[in-house]
Amino acid sequence: MGKLSIDVTLQMDKESPTPNRRAASSLPQLLPPLAPTDRWYDGQWLLRRSRQDFTSAPLSIYRFSPLGWYLDETGNPLSWMALIDRLLPYVADLGFTHIALTDVNVQHVNDEAFATFILACHESDIGVILDWNVASDTPYATGDDSQTFAVMLHQVLEWVERYHLDGLHLKERAEQTGDGLIEHLIQGITKRRHDVLILIDRPVDMPVHLLTRVLICNTHWSRNTLNYLSVPTKWRGREHHLLHESLGTAFNMHFLLPLLEESSSHEPQSWFDRMPGDPWQKFANLRAAMSYMWAHPGKKLLGMGSEFAQGPVWQPGRSLDWGLLDQTFHAGMLRLVADLNRLYGNESALYECDIESSSFTWVIGDDVTNSVIAFLRYGAEGTAPLLVVINFTPNVLENYRIGVPTLGAWHEVLNSDSVFYGGSNVGNANGVEALLEPSHGYPVSISLTLPPLAALFLRQGDWPA
Repeated sequence: MGKLSIDVTLQMDKESPTPNRRAASSLPQLLPPLAPTDRWYDGQWLLRRSRQDFTSAPLSIYRFSPLGWYLDETGNPLSWMALIDRLLPYVADLGFTHIALTDVNVQHVNDEAFATFILACHESDIGVILDWNVASDTPYATGDDSQTFAVMLHQVLEWVERYHLDGLHLKERAEQTGDGLIEHLIQGITKRRHDVLILIDRPVDMPVHLLTRVLICNTHWSRNTLNYLSVPTKWRGREHHLLHESLGTAFNMHFLLPLLEESSSHEPQSWFDRMPGDPWQKFANLRAAMSYMWAHPGKKLLGMGSEFAQGPVWQPGRSLDWGLLDQTFHAGMLRLVADLNRLYGNESALYECDIESSSFTWVIGDDVTNSVIAFLRYGAEGTAPLLVVINFTPNVLENYRIGVPTLGAWHEVLNSDSVFYGGSNVGNANGVEALLEPSHGYPVSISLTLPPLAALFLRQGDWPA
């Protein structure tokens, strides 16, 4: 299929989500009406969604496959109704704002149970995003680019409006890049539903006003971070630049930071498996990586199993290994993810000005000897900044001096080396006092004990909670 050249306004009636009459006459009936017993009562949710500026709000997404998140005693995936009872309390307790559904066959899910599941998510204050495979060789391809696009857009909008979906992750194959289909779908969706999130896997060349609710998966950040953490700790100084590169473009677009355990014949290992060192160091490395992800500008996307460091990449037909939560390190990882989400939602410095370069300031970015980074995150004027310090070596660093912008006591609001997460409990529990001793371009500084392979989040104590 060649590059599309379509004026979406010619394909869509202003008053209707379906293409114009000439195109609609040949459209298949893609979704039957919902059963009469279905009743939607999520109007308040939809109203809040339409008014929310997601760029200045916390957005943390849990991606899962209903085919293998949990299998029942007969080895079958849970039904939509069973997922309401098991999945939603789990996601809510972990503090995620949205779920992203993958492996859902849109040709087969046409029932009221799916609608009930979406409604239950909204009642639990959880948004729903659906993976949508975009392909020019779909069963409804007509051989005519314009007609194929019209049918595809018709189906997408029908799903969004029929099932009250909050977002779509538009997935395309590598060979499709450049055919224009993603761009035209974004244009068509945003014309009809300006309140729906759209996730894509690559930047697109489109007018800014069409991209206000489009999030681009920052795979560059994921790749650099994983490559850095895969290096044995004694050699990490040589790869320190990998931690800087993603910040060069972090504010050019609305980015989503993905930490996904994708099943692949080329890279079958999970993030946890790629971590060097003994088991304790592997978990500490991953805890530091999670903390870095939540501290870094950009919204968050975590793949199922990563929240408790499952290890082996999930394979279709299998369930997550829930028995691992009986082990201290795995249970600690789950607690850390929950606390990171809570901190993320409570500290506006971590999300409020995400797309503004002024929300991030390096304090230490060149300590290749100790593999330490430190930076400040800022919210709106008048809100407390957060200092984030990460030690990517297994050594405890005593009396490590860091410049800060204000005097007063600085307190840890999260330490990934806490015993509650399976760490060694090294840190600065009683807080530290900033002194009039210049450092790193600031007139005052603090002296910290940096725990091994760990991240510290610190807040100046005079700011209101």
